[in-house]
Amino acid sequence: MRRDRLLGDVLGLAEAGLTEMRALIFELRPESLEQEGLVGALKKQAAAVQARFRLVVNAALGAEPDVPLATKEAIYRVALEALHNVARHARAREVELVLGAGVSELELRVSDDGKGFDPAGSFPGHLGMHSMQERVRAVGGSLEIHSAPGKGTQVRLRVPIVVRTNTT
Repeated sequence: MRRDRLLGDVLGLAEAGLTEMRALIFELRPESLEQEGLVGALKKQAAAVQARFRLVVNAALGAEPDVPLATKEAIYRVALEALHNVARHARAREVELVLGAGVSELELRVSDDGKGFDPAGSFPGHLGMHSMQERVRAVGGSLEIHSAPGKGTQVRLRVPIVVRTNTT
């Protein structure tokens, strides 16, 4: 009997691992980003985070931005990392996800009401903030992280909107 229970536990863990791996593979190259756009992909992630982690996600995403796919992917990855950081570390009840376009730049904000942290601190083994900075720089943008213990966190990404002109 004990062996059967252990085998059942192992099979359950393997199934959970397979489900998680499929979710991670989707996150590596989200087809919905190309098919449904950045706004559609962010809506799906907001809904997934809300369901999976029982966080209230308030999303205000506006219209689909007219930026290159590489820029959309960088924005999506930063949003994904920020949302997962909230879920894993912040002990937040609510998170706000805002995407808006001005005349010359596109801005993404992810804000939470969690426990906050010292952004100047050392986080050995955690590459999230570093990878977010790299992704944003690769598309000519900037990233700011504002937080303090007990005050929640805000991640703010800004990327330029390149005006396309006809040369004919």
